[in-house]
Amino acid sequence: MSRLLMISSDCHAGTYPGGYDEYMPAKYHDDVHQWWLQYSREMLTRAGTFFDREAVEAFSAEAGEGGFFMQAMANQADLTDDALMAMLQDEQSPFSPRRGEFDPAVRLKDLEGDGVVGEVIFPQMAPFGAGLMQYRYEISPEQNLEGIRAYNRWLASLCNANPGRHAGVALINVDDIQVTIAEVEQAKKMGLWGGVLLPTSTGGHPFYHDKRYDPLWAACAALEMPVHSHSGWTPDYGDDTVAAAMFIHEVDTWAHRPFGALVWSGAFERHPKLKFIMTEAGCSWILGALRMMEHKWDNPIFAHFTTKMSLRPSEYFARQCHLGASFLAPHEGEDRHRIGVGRMMYGTDYPHIEGTWPNTMDAMRTTFGAYDEDEIRQILGMNAAAAYGFDLEMLGPIAAKMGPELSDIRTAP
Repeated sequence: MSRLLMISSDCHAGTYPGGYDEYMPAKYHDDVHQWWLQYSREMLTRAGTFFDREAVEAFSAEAGEGGFFMQAMANQADLTDDALMAMLQDEQSPFSPRRGEFDPAVRLKDLEGDGVVGEVIFPQMAPFGAGLMQYRYEISPEQNLEGIRAYNRWLASLCNANPGRHAGVALINVDDIQVTIAEVEQAKKMGLWGGVLLPTSTGGHPFYHDKRYDPLWAACAALEMPVHSHSGWTPDYGDDTVAAAMFIHEVDTWAHRPFGALVWSGAFERHPKLKFIMTEAGCSWILGALRMMEHKWDNPIFAHFTTKMSLRPSEYFARQCHLGASFLAPHEGEDRHRIGVGRMMYGTDYPHIEGTWPNTMDAMRTTFGAYDEDEIRQILGMNAAAAYGFDLEMLGPIAAKMGPELSDIRTAP
């Protein structure tokens, strides 16, 4: 067919605070209410040092209301707790998530308007910041776990509203590996077949090179649940403009770290069916990383590193890894043959301002305009279909009706 089957390998979903209440025991509601207030005030403080205000307002005008804190910045000092929570809970407020983030019908309309027939959904806005952002407000391990469970239950409900269209990625923590495995099993049972998101920081626990994670790797491989890293975390550098620049400078690096741990620890060797996907963390960096790793691999001084490994680092990458190449930039696309076209998957990053939605067609023309047809089809959809197990028989007829035309992408912008 002339139309393309497009699967976004990087989208996000979350709801307003009250939307999680039915998925969380009532005894946690007061505590999570206070956490939302603290978190929101922190984000208000940081908002002016992060995205350019005019750029955010332009995006909001084009994309519709939602998701950003700019409108409240001017009078943030006068916001009472009650007024702030009311804004967070109001589905019509531009201060709360945009409706497509939590309404499955609106979400599907937004995605299809961008040419997307299937998506991988990563977490955001989880209760207690579970598994994601917990910089300044201490929460207990119990609260962390309940926040994870509430988010996963909510996400499963969203995904199951449109079966086969949304590959939801579950949150986990790594405090107790047996509990973590039970959460992975429950996530798959609930319908979150997109895999699991590794916490970028393991806190007081060993990093992912440690063999304490082997039962988790084995469980994820057996359940065919891909393991992910995703950019979004760095150490807390404060609130000023330099801190935001440091975040942007380092955020990809923190998402790269688990790859080296899985290679050098032999996890890929011991678990050949384990699938590891690195999303929204760039693409071309992997070439330098593999070059460095193989330099050490070939150096006799470091021979003890490789005694229990049958493959080279680049071979483990080619066998078990993928890159969620969110809003693939032209300069990184130029490296696709050296990276491996079959390893790369496009993502729109819906509904984030740094992504391509709702102007994905323009972005695709810029990057893919001169690519071979087979490369376009692989990166825009077929690689993700294979990596996650999307049902092509179900998605094919949908793509034939509303997928982007190949000729539109091959036309210069």
